[in-house]
Amino acid sequence: MIHKRLLLSVAWAAAVSLGFAWNALPARAAVPPKAPLKAEPFSLKQVRILDGPFKHAMELDHKYLLSLDVDRLLHAFRVNAGLPSPAKPLGGWEELKSEVRGHSVGHFLSACALMYASTGDEALKAKADRVVAGMAECQAKMGNGYLSAFPEEFIDRVEACKPVWAPWYTIHKIYAGLVDMYVLCGNKQALEVVTKACDWVKARSDKLSDEQMEKMLGNEHGGMNDVLAEVYALTGDEKYLKLSQRFNHHAVLDPLAKRQDRLTGLHANTQFPKILGAGRQYELTGRDDLRTVAAFFWDVVTKERSYVTGGNSDGEMFTAKEHLSQHLGQNTTETCNTYNMLKITRQIFTWDPKPEYADYYERTLYNQILASQNPETGMVLYYLPLKTGVPKVFSTPTDSFWCCVGTGMENHAKYGDSIYFHDGQKTLYVN
Repeated sequence: MIHKRLLLSVAWAAAVSLGFAWNALPARAAVPPKAPLKAEPFSLKQVRILDGPFKHAMELDHKYLLSLDVDRLLHAFRVNAGLPSPAKPLGGWEELKSEVRGHSVGHFLSACALMYASTGDEALKAKADRVVAGMAECQAKMGNGYLSAFPEEFIDRVEACKPVWAPWYTIHKIYAGLVDMYVLCGNKQALEVVTKACDWVKARSDKLSDEQMEKMLGNEHGGMNDVLAEVYALTGDEKYLKLSQRFNHHAVLDPLAKRQDRLTGLHANTQFPKILGAGRQYELTGRDDLRTVAAFFWDVVTKERSYVTGGNSDGEMFTAKEHLSQHLGQNTTETCNTYNMLKITRQIFTWDPKPEYADYYERTLYNQILASQNPETGMVLYYLPLKTGVPKVFSTPTDSFWCCVGTGMENHAKYGDSIYFHDGQKTLYVN
């Protein structure tokens, strides 16, 4: 074994232990990548965080995940499916009148899967398994594969380009959580549920022309292209890859493929999951234009649209990159953006393991992700303000559930991620 490159600080690497073995864990993917991957990450199950601020943050998150009640998490799903639920509804963005109810439950599943891989806690896995079983029961009651905490009528509205708050975004989070439960926890029921749900997506989308799809994608839709590509990778069924490609938002992706930056004025976090999906499609198809989308986006955002912390945006928007200094406000650097930028960074590092990618990952992990959690309570930030004197505003345990609470559940469950990579033979990359 040759330690060929040492990337970034030894301080972070010293805070973890690693079980060295190439490909020690079985891959669940049915479709191998067609694009050449120069570096592969070690599984979270092979890395353990030792004492330090990262482990402290992870333990606070672990405690929070264990504190959430399964029946309360499933309440809106059961109500929507017409099943009895005596549980007290959750508050914030998960209350019954919220149009994005259910998104946090998807994040909860992803976070539990990540935390299980990071710690081996069987109690947490059992709790997440119960949520999956509850979702399966709701899906069976609905009868057509549909699964969400809001009525299918929301999809009617978004297809008709009528006002509605991001139903596909919410559905993406739910599906992504199910995928993570299968990949990281081996929950076969989760794969069964998500494939049935994807079949429902196909049945809906098959009725739409390409022009109608493109108009619909003007509404925030998360990473539907990403999760559908992942279901293709897990099942080998080409219909999911084709469906994934139908969710490519050409108004945003096509200029990036031509190395054109047209991001100013766009809602920032809406764009990141689309880029991740394009990158995943590149890995599965080998299409160079999709690689360009992700690599060019990373260059533009990190080098021209980010602050020194590694975060980006003001008031959730991509502002004019020539005037970033005029946007040092109380609503800078939305945490969800940074969560997704680190995912993109990890993705493109596997294609081309440059130190600049790892440098960005480390700087941003310390300055925003670790800083986004209250080290006493474990609650998290929506924005990390860069304006002098502005206080941090943290979430509450059961009455916030903003988007950044959902990504926050995941952020602090996976600190063992992206430290060690290998090429499957003799090269070890250490962040």
